[in-house]
Amino acid sequence: MNTGYHPDSALPKWTDGLGADGRWKESPEDFVVEELPLAPPTGDGEHQWFRIQKSGRTTLDVVSALGKLAGVSPDAVGYAGMKDRWALTTQEFTVQLGKPVLADALRDEGYTLLASSKTRKRLRVGQLQGNRFALKIRDGDAVVAAERCERLRLSNMPNYYGVQRVGGEAPLQGEAILRGGGPRLNYNQLKFTLSAYQSVLFNRVLARRGRARLAGDLEVAGVPTGPMFGPTMAWPGGEAAELERTILREAELPDDAWYRFPKLTQGTRRALWVAVDPQVEPLGANLTATGGSGDFWIRFSLPAGSYATVLLEEIL
Repeated sequence: MNTGYHPDSALPKWTDGLGADGRWKESPEDFVVEELPLAPPTGDGEHQWFRIQKSGRTTLDVVSALGKLAGVSPDAVGYAGMKDRWALTTQEFTVQLGKPVLADALRDEGYTLLASSKTRKRLRVGQLQGNRFALKIRDGDAVVAAERCERLRLSNMPNYYGVQRVGGEAPLQGEAILRGGGPRLNYNQLKFTLSAYQSVLFNRVLARRGRARLAGDLEVAGVPTGPMFGPTMAWPGGEAAELERTILREAELPDDAWYRFPKLTQGTRRALWVAVDPQVEPLGANLTATGGSGDFWIRFSLPAGSYATVLLEEIL
């Protein structure tokens, strides 16, 4: 449970002034997330396909339950993205072969089956368009929230990695491992910690440059990109390259850091900001008033890999 929103980082915001304040995530139903798939199931194939709603459970809890019900290893279960435990979430899963998984059996495990079918390929992490969010804010200022949402529509949202990725011990462990030390981890833990540290460096670049467009930028669909450092990452030119190399030098990593685990730290580029269109829906509040506390929803969609908590930091 979260009784108030308190940013966990000192990353600079793109909206200045006092935020809307308020409490959020007091119950899972206050944080609603719906996965936006890339494509529908094919209707045939060796993979069972499910669209499942959960609350108070992790994505890996669902993976474990599906594996048990189908009589297969959890390794045979695919999904496109991890979803919060303390939220009401809808996402898709695939199960390769195994026994048919029925709605009643899933209900007994605490999940709601919304749809099922067959499909030809396993779902893999990242194979989704994005996510649709509805966040209920309690005792916040809907007028201020609406004003800040309008500013974000005009300026876009910084595409920082959220605290789910860069908070806690994971980035520190990833950095230690790249320096030749650190804890011994299994494959999935190692992959996450190394990615978490790459994400920290990306955030540092974005925090340093803000909204600026720099000479030499590499762009995707007209949006400048920042570095997920690694040996195969494409480098920009000019000022953009100078800034990124400065951040990397300041990290003082060994020369061979990115080559210790070449398959896990290949490197890529990520958009520095994303377009957003958040909408405020008051519950008993009056948007024509000058302010005042009340409950309201914030509804918006984000592309895969962008974080609702970053948007929330800008608004609250």
